[in-house]
Amino acid sequence: MVGLVHELLSLLSVIVIADALLSWVLPDPNRLPRSLTRAVADPLTAPVRALIRPDMTGGIDFSPLVVILVLHGLATVLAQASGGLQ
Repeated sequence: MVGLVHELLSLLSVIVIADALLSWVLPDPNRLPRSLTRAVADPLTAPVRALIRPDMTGGIDFSPLVVILVLHGLATVLAQASGGLQ
């Protein structure tokens, strides 16, 4: 079960990264595949974006980075709590 949750956290990180990269080449969030990655990533990044708005950081959106760090932290805590089993 721990391995499944760890893999889910890793998959979420990949989707957030993919959405951030796709936002550079496909700025229209309604086109495939961006619509798929945005549907998963936006609920994760929107609360962070509300706290750290891009207009406060010179137009750079740091919310994907913060979400990835949080997901990695959760995966690390989960791995340590389970005795290092993944």
